[in-house]
Amino acid sequence: MSATDSSAQTQDIAKPKRKSFRMADEAAADCLFERLRLHQQRAPDSAEVARAITARINSRLTSHDKHVRQSTLDKLWNKQSGAIQMLLAILETSRDTATTTYITAILREVLCLKQGKGKKCSANNLARQQCSQHFISINGTQVVIRTMITTHGKRDGNVGTELMLQDLVWILASLAPRDPKFAMKVRMLGCVRTMHLILKGHFTDNKIIFPLLVIMKQLAKNAVTTSILIRDGVVATYERVLVSLGFIPTARLRLCLDAIDYFSKNKVCCMQIVKTGLCSVLLRVFDRWDRYEGRMRLKICAHILQTLQHLCNIKTGRRALCTKKHVQTLHRFCSQCPDEPEFDGLLARVCSVITLCLKHQALPVPVSSPASFNLNPILKGTNASWPCHEDEEEAANSDSKTVNSDLEDEGPDTDIEGIDEFPDMDFDDHELKSESVEEAEKVLLQNTTKSGDSLQSTLWINPNERDLEDLKKYFIYFKEFGSYNKQIRLVKSRSNSRGSILEDFLFPQTSGNRAVTSNLNLSLTTVLGNTDYENVLGPGQTSSFLHHKIHESTSTTSWSSLKIHKDISKYNAFASVYSTISSRVKSVIPFVKVAYPDMMGGQGLDHPEPLNKMERSACRMKLLSCVDRAINPEAYMNETVYDLDQLCSASGNTDSGAQKSFSSESIGLTNTDEQEITKVNNFSSRLAFESRFESGNLRKVIQVGPREYELILMPDVNSTKRHQWFYFEVRNMQQGRPYIFNIVNCEKSDSQFNFGMKPVMYSVKEAVLGRPGWVRAGSDICYYRNSYHYANQKNHNKCYLTVTFNIDFPHTNDVVYIAYHFPFTYSMMMTRIWQWSLQLPSGSYLRAEPLCYSLNNNEIPLLTVSAEDTPSNPIVDREIVFLTARVHPGESNASWVMDGTLGCLLGPSIAAAALRAKYVFKIVPMLNVEGVVNGCHRCGLTNEDLNRRWCKPSPVLHPSIYHTKGLIEYLVRVWKKPPLVYCDYHGHSRKKNVFFYGCAGAESWCSNDRIVPDEPVKYLMLPALMHRISPAFALGSCSFRVERERESTARVTVWRHLGVTRSYTMEASFCGFDRGPFKGFHLNTHHLQSVGSDFCEALNGLNDTATNVDIQLTKDLNGNIVEINIKGADRDNDKVRLRWTASLVRGPIVY
Repeated sequence: MSATDSSAQTQDIAKPKRKSFRMADEAAADCLFERLRLHQQRAPDSAEVARAITARINSRLTSHDKHVRQSTLDKLWNKQSGAIQMLLAILETSRDTATTTYITAILREVLCLKQGKGKKCSANNLARQQCSQHFISINGTQVVIRTMITTHGKRDGNVGTELMLQDLVWILASLAPRDPKFAMKVRMLGCVRTMHLILKGHFTDNKIIFPLLVIMKQLAKNAVTTSILIRDGVVATYERVLVSLGFIPTARLRLCLDAIDYFSKNKVCCMQIVKTGLCSVLLRVFDRWDRYEGRMRLKICAHILQTLQHLCNIKTGRRALCTKKHVQTLHRFCSQCPDEPEFDGLLARVCSVITLCLKHQALPVPVSSPASFNLNPILKGTNASWPCHEDEEEAANSDSKTVNSDLEDEGPDTDIEGIDEFPDMDFDDHELKSESVEEAEKVLLQNTTKSGDSLQSTLWINPNERDLEDLKKYFIYFKEFGSYNKQIRLVKSRSNSRGSILEDFLFPQTSGNRAVTSNLNLSLTTVLGNTDYENVLGPGQTSSFLHHKIHESTSTTSWSSLKIHKDISKYNAFASVYSTISSRVKSVIPFVKVAYPDMMGGQGLDHPEPLNKMERSACRMKLLSCVDRAINPEAYMNETVYDLDQLCSASGNTDSGAQKSFSSESIGLTNTDEQEITKVNNFSSRLAFESRFESGNLRKVIQVGPREYELILMPDVNSTKRHQWFYFEVRNMQQGRPYIFNIVNCEKSDSQFNFGMKPVMYSVKEAVLGRPGWVRAGSDICYYRNSYHYANQKNHNKCYLTVTFNIDFPHTNDVVYIAYHFPFTYSMMMTRIWQWSLQLPSGSYLRAEPLCYSLNNNEIPLLTVSAEDTPSNPIVDREIVFLTARVHPGESNASWVMDGTLGCLLGPSIAAAALRAKYVFKIVPMLNVEGVVNGCHRCGLTNEDLNRRWCKPSPVLHPSIYHTKGLIEYLVRVWKKPPLVYCDYHGHSRKKNVFFYGCAGAESWCSNDRIVPDEPVKYLMLPALMHRISPAFALGSCSFRVERERESTARVTVWRHLGVTRSYTMEASFCGFDRGPFKGFHLNTHHLQSVGSDFCEALNGLNDTATNVDIQLTKDLNGNIVEINIKGADRDNDKVRLRWTASLVRGPIVY
């Protein structure tokens, strides 16, 4: 027999032996766990048995035989075995130290991850993670914490006790990152200070320091436990820990710095960091950054820099950092930083720390803005031109007192009522949190009954429901449905109940009903001739109301009662009409011209424009230049080339007590840009600027270099903040010489300028040469924090941010306009309405009328669009679609989308005719007229976000919101036919693409909403249709959450209080697309108009009476919609399937 045959025979004999041995071992393990189960059931007080069983299990886990260890672990990891529950029960009840020691050793082997390679180790670690989640779910964390408190309380110096403490710490370290409520559990069990004491006593113990740092990091993430630890002196402890760890880049050092980063978010901690000298130790570690390697270097530096940024939030922290030695350390990093992408974030943070810790510069403009509007005459009811006063006594008792008291309580540097302080947060989603929460909760809490009704129960009642007597005046905006009496008869015929609430209108009770006040000035529009005015308005109101009646046009399909269109010939050119209308607009600051792009139609070029690719080297250079300018300001030019404050002062516009309202109708605004570009100008070393035109926004320009300018934007009217929108004119440029523009008072913590967005530019010379249109322009674009601080004392420590870009102008001596986004002015909207009224297709119905007047007496138009009333298709049977836009004036893209919607609705196509025949459209195309006219970003004349006033709008301060909500409420409560769809058009400054926000009760913050059965097909069908139709639409960006802080927005108010299921906000990006066929390109005006027309097409495909519809909604772990499957039956019983899978794209994090 050969040696090979002998070896094979030996192996064959050994296999059955190993197999039999494993079977015997598994039987022994099963017997052991069965004994444990029986012990727990029958003799829980027998310490000896428990000690023997747990000792045996522990010996198997520490055995040298891999199979024995693995089989035992598999038994313990198996949920069905119940072994973990049994061990936990014994651990919680046992008083025997040895048994407890064995159990903690077992749990450590079961739960703590092991370092190693290979599939076996990975599989085991996965099993450990799953077991940890199960352990947390059965309250294992609390049991271990209580055991640790007991063990640490003994302090008997016993080696066994010390080993058990180590095991417990390791167990908690493995549970802490996976238990989202870990910090709360530690705090509720009173173990926060215990953990700190253990760290104090073991910070030099290499066996336990790592898990202790893991636990402390998790406690540092919680604000409450952080404050407890800070009071207990944790900063001094960490200073000793950091010194003992040394400067060697290890995981322990990273954990230590990470925890300090979390602790430093607390201002008290920042003060202690300065007092203990920890700040200097951190900078010594940071100064050795070049000795570290790999990702560990990036993480260590990032944690230190974030801590330093937190220190800059307090005065003592800035003083400690602003020493020559520390500034040199930071500046040395800037000069030696490697030119690699992963270091860009660190460089930005270092520059931010340097600018924050240096002496802050105030913006070189007065605190008070030249754009101010005196509200006192309106609040006191002395504004004779105010067109929509409610009852004077009621207004005096409610709105006047509220706002005046708020004005008196505010300091000189604060804004009017309800405005959030300068935050590093997202203003978008159009739904600012601080204002909406305050307003919504105030309104809801006021209506909570004394019996203890919850806030949630009050949401089911509209707390600001208008009186029916007050609502009936809105019938004149629905004269397409006939006279008022006819409307009532139609509603009663639809009603199934005989006792309708509408009988109160026809047969008012003189004793119970409140009389309509004699001084109510409706200032509404024309009504049909057969209206019973005496019955509807009351005897005292007939003459006042008829005073506003106008002579109807001979056309039965189109007419306008807008005063701004008066005496404009239908033969005038667009530019002439625009100039006439613009001259009639009232503004807060006097205008000196009409902007050329707006006068020519303001379209963008219809060709793809790729997103900007950030040039890292250029951005680095600009960051370092900003730092150098902060350190050496005297080395730069400082010459003012444009100053709006001075211009307003020279024109006499300085009386802050007067109500400023300027109209240029007497002189007539014009534009001479075409003549200016033909003149031969002598070379000028500086550019000339102008922004005194509609929607213009530029306050001051300072030349800081030969071709570099710092621009300061105007805040919103009556405000000192909200700087984002810009629109200005530049001239005197030279071709082929790049100019640098630094807009230095931006407020948002991040911007799409860092993610590919470019500003827009319009060249007059290009337009004269036959290439008119806005184009995306600019290079070397970046967005970073500068050293200019906020003027308000409340935010004195916060600094503004700079958006910087270079522009190489295409022509010499050109006139160029630069804007944040494609402008769409109030005059543009009014001119477009005038155009549509002259070009209406046959069989169409268009009515333009003033809904009300703004605070500065500009008309707020209401458009009604449908098809003519016919016997075969009565207008009263059609569904109603209600659309609004531009509640935020800086979101000009919303107006371009609305322009596309109106252009489609009033177009000659067959689809448009079908849409008009199917629906009656009520459209308020511009809710915030004053903000648009005066170049505001977020608010109007009252310095309030109007999209936070829908819960309780004031008829005096928020007329457009008050009356728009009144129209919808009339449809719901009087006409008894809620709108089929309500959509509010917005722009979004932090996301790309076009998408919807909707309302789903199942995703509401309120538990009462989640109880009510939902019909997802109703609110998901329109987004699904939009995805199928519009290539710009991103279904994956849609959200249907109802958040508490959004309660006072249009979308949620119309959904909750007015019962409109399909209530949406449609968001269009300022930037561009990151998915779909347009991925990687900017949005232009043609895209936006196409979205508006695509929305009309989606409405045409919306079938409210669809039955047998099945819908499936799939989301990812982040709550984003991944897939919508809709299966329904159409007239031919063919199944329709709309399916889309979103590819989720996440942008980089910018600090």
